Order: sequence, then structure tokens, then C-alpha cells
Amino acid sequence: MNIHCQSKDDDLGNIILKNGDEIKWSFSDNFWGTTLFYCDVQWENLNYHFDVYSNARDHKKCHSKCRWMISDYGSLYGYDQESGKWSSFPLKPMRAS
Repeated sequence: MNIHCQSKDDDLGNIILKNGDEIKWSFSDNFWGTTLFYCDVQWENLNYHFDVYSNARDHKKCHSKCRWMISDYGSLYGYDQESGKWSSFPLKPMRAS
């Protein structure tokens, strides 16, 4: 899996992940509460996009840490620290340019 994550201000570059690998980074919300990090994922000849952190959606569920997992079947799951549960999120297919 090839993953490229970024925000308006930070680009983490391309990272190649093998099954079971993890990546970690840290950041802080901006003053205006508009922080957005997103990732583009290339996996098995498919390209996907998902928002890793959106202040509006994740401020409460990610008190100290946001956790995401992509399953072997291509499903995306996010961990909600508030409820203590994993929830399914859509992986949005990207169109070829």
C-alpha cells in the first residue's frame, strides 16, 4: 500500500506500508478549528482518498489520538475514543486524471 498524507501546511510525503505496518505523526488543531489532514491511498491498482482528521468531525472522538485501520478487504475503520468503538468509514475512490 502506498499512502500520501498531507494538510494545507504539512506534506508527509509518500510512504509504502506492508501488511501490519503503522505510521504515526502528531499535530495540533489550528486556532480557527479548521484543521484537516487527508490521505490518498494506492492499493491493489485502486486509488482512494479519505480525511484522516477533520476538526468538525473528529475533535471529540480523537481526544488525544486518532487511529485508523484499513482491512485486508479494503474497508476503512476509525477508532472513537469517546465511545471506545471502531466505526466503518467510506474509502472514496479517486478518479484517474
